Amino acid sequence: MQKIRSEKEVYQDIKQLIQTHFGESGQGLHVEVKGDKVSLWGTIDTLGEKNFIGQRVSRIDGVKELDNSLTVAGDGNISDKDIEKQVTERFSQANYEDITHLGCRVSQGIVTLLGHVETQSTERLAKRIASQVRGVKEIRSEIQFLENAVDDATLVNRVENAFVDSPWVDAQEIKTAARNGLITLTGMVDTQEAIEWAVETAYQVPGVKAVMSELFARHRSQGEDLHMTEQLVRKLGQHGMTSRQVRAFVQDGIAYLSGEVYSDEDRRWAESMPHHVSGIHGMNSSIKVASHSIK
Repeated sequence: MQKIRSEKEVYQDIKQLIQTHFGESGQGLHVEVKGDKVSLWGTIDTLGEKNFIGQRVSRIDGVKELDNSLTVAGDGNISDKDIEKQVTERFSQANYEDITHLGCRVSQGIVTLLGHVETQSTERLAKRIASQVRGVKEIRSEIQFLENAVDDATLVNRVENAFVDSPWVDAQEIKTAARNGLITLTGMVDTQEAIEWAVETAYQVPGVKAVMSELFARHRSQGEDLHMTEQLVRKLGQHGMTSRQVRAFVQDGIAYLSGEVYSDEDRRWAESMPHHVSGIHGMNSSIKVASHSIK
């Protein structure tokens, strides 16, 4: 029977996670743990950071419910026009062609995305890019999807085929259902990373309107493995390797890397990072190199 973690253990893991990613600037972020519910509050620089820390905390063993009440810092020197310019510039510089033509409008820090894309995955990526701009308080979307309506049976078949084709998803462990374009995934997979890959893979399928995950992970991060995971994720992120490209976690001191990068140099660089994290004594990598450039 799995041991129930104490509130103190979960609290210590979260505080260590915040220290790893934010250093001294994270001292103003507050944490409360009551049972399996975690509350976060305080002020943070960008909406992207708020979403990032919420996503990282949610994967900690012992956390089942998260109240992310972090507030994005206001900056009176950043106008709506400045925000719009920065968001559109980031879109135009993206490595994904479907993102480069998107636009937005901004009112009182609220960004509304505009344009046409083929998949929900592309819209999700656009939201992540926009959330990294200082001054953005909220993101809404009026993006239109080019895909015609797809019946549910076809959607299930497409998603299941996408799982089979993915080197990072075990299709046999996941059951897929669809209703009016909403995909529901159920089953038990090895790690939280596997859940994230499955959800993202489903969102990449044309015709999918939303994905609901009812997947469970056999193993969740805690203690030293969690600390090493966050250090590794931070090092990858500092050099431009986002979780969309490379996912990383540490289990029993072994670093597991998966994803897709643009070159052999990027792959070798990513695979060198575990050597720079104290405590990691082995590595298992399934990072692939894209067969062609996306842009």
